[in-house]
Amino acid sequence: MKKKHILYYLIILFINNYATAQHIQPGTKAVLDKLEQYQLHNQSAEAIKVLDIGIKSINSPADLAYLYAYKSSIYASIDSLLMAKRLSDLSFENAKKSKKPTSLAVAFRAKAFLNNVMNLPDLVVKDALDGLKLIEKSDEDPVTKYHLNYLLYGAYSKWDDDQKMERYIHEAQYYALKSGNVNLQVNVNNGISSIYLMRYRKKTQQSLLDSSFHYLDNSFKLLQQHPERVSGNTSVITYINLANYYLDFSTKELSIREQKASEYLSLGEEILKKHEATPEKWMNIFGIKSGFAKKQGNVQLAEQYLLLGLSQLMKANGNYFRLEYTVNKDLAELAGKRSDLKAELAYQQRAEELLKKSFNEQQLFNAQKLEVQYETSKKDQELQLLKEREAFGRKQKYLYGVIAFALLLGLVFMFTSYHFKLRYSIEREKKLAKEKEDAEQQAQMQLLLEKEEQARLKAEQELLDLRKQQLEKEALANSLIIDRKNEILKQIQDKIKRGEAVHIPKLLKEEMLVQSDFEDIKLQVQELHPDFFHRLTEKATQKLTPLDLKYCTYIYLKMTTKQIAHALYVEPQSVRMFKYRLKQKFGLGKDEDLERFLSE
Repeated sequence: MKKKHILYYLIILFINNYATAQHIQPGTKAVLDKLEQYQLHNQSAEAIKVLDIGIKSINSPADLAYLYAYKSSIYASIDSLLMAKRLSDLSFENAKKSKKPTSLAVAFRAKAFLNNVMNLPDLVVKDALDGLKLIEKSDEDPVTKYHLNYLLYGAYSKWDDDQKMERYIHEAQYYALKSGNVNLQVNVNNGISSIYLMRYRKKTQQSLLDSSFHYLDNSFKLLQQHPERVSGNTSVITYINLANYYLDFSTKELSIREQKASEYLSLGEEILKKHEATPEKWMNIFGIKSGFAKKQGNVQLAEQYLLLGLSQLMKANGNYFRLEYTVNKDLAELAGKRSDLKAELAYQQRAEELLKKSFNEQQLFNAQKLEVQYETSKKDQELQLLKEREAFGRKQKYLYGVIAFALLLGLVFMFTSYHFKLRYSIEREKKLAKEKEDAEQQAQMQLLLEKEEQARLKAEQELLDLRKQQLEKEALANSLIIDRKNEILKQIQDKIKRGEAVHIPKLLKEEMLVQSDFEDIKLQVQELHPDFFHRLTEKATQKLTPLDLKYCTYIYLKMTTKQIAHALYVEPQSVRMFKYRLKQKFGLGKDEDLERFLSE
């Protein structure tokens, strides 16, 4: 088979690797985890089923935007363009409902991928840049950022713009590493390798070829370390690229090159036998084997390898008319080299039949493409019409505003003259009102001053009353002390008269012991509420004597019966009897407590 930039072709063919998105609901994450496993093993039908189940069970517009976007990309990869377009539109509708930039970015990713399949790189660039702009300041979804940058790399590769390719593949590399997705990291290494290979073909510098192989080798090392985390398609692509390097670019002996290539191709065949990669890769594997046979001059073996590749391709579901056409053209060339005109003619006729089928298939593809473009154009026109209506509505509102403003100016002009005529009378009325107001304010000020003077006099009177009450309390406290002293003196005199002077020191000693208690009592009496005695008089049903007030004061101060007896030089039984008489004077019942009554 003729060399047709196999490395570049395979890198661009499979860029739709799925990885679990962040910042989504647990149910959606579970769906995407299953989806990733199916994609790793090339099970598109199962992937679509799990997406359908997820779409039915999930209500979040933000998460539905993800699911519809992924489903759209699967249908686009199998050339079901109309279905992919409708699913892409559903992704956009849900993303707009959610108002989340990440969901809208993944919708742009699906749209860009569809345009990539339809070979519209200018639209791929537009959609991918729109998606990146939405999430450029967000770290929520590195996987979507990876895909958008990888799509930009793919678009610029179709224009051979290696500067832009390098820029976006390195952006993709950054987000592949940030996401921790090994499958994406292998894809990136393969992409960087293709850039160096493209430059080598232009400049034939050995350093460029070495760099290309270096990144392929990085991909292979990642495959060896994490085989379960790399998709079958990505793995086979890597093996084919390495084998192709030994076929076309290695400078080692041909036998060594063939042995190394065979090792990589065997690994690829193991994956293809398990149906974990798309079947057209069989043709790439046998095409490389055929290439080695041609280099060895074994035309018949080269032909057999191509036929084996075709037989594997025939076993697969799907149409590969373009690839079969290319293989039959190579077979016709090989038949011509071994002078088998009959076989050459048969291969050529088969190639022409396949070319017609390929042409018809391309026509169907183009018809889908045109229909998608028509629907897109129609939707864009509807969107443009809505925008124009909005713009017209804004202009209309502006016009109404201008008209309203003009009417307002007219009214202002009409009322200005009337206002001018009334100004003098209004100002006169204002002057009269001001004079009246000043008079009222003056009267209010005078009234306020009188009230303040009355308040001052009242405060002074209250202060005098408070001072009087304080003096009364001090007098009461002092009278208690004086009564106590008088009582002591009286006792001393009695003992002297009776000739009991010997007991006087004992009496004085007892007095010293209770002296400190009386000092405390004096202070507590002075701190009594000013209305205490007044309230006692009001509550009493009989007139209270000074001695009654003394007893009430002692009881209020929570002095015990014994303390009161010592203070008044009476027996405790007398104190208890006096308490009983006080209860009667206050009209208290038998069960009512005198101390509680006084404290309240």
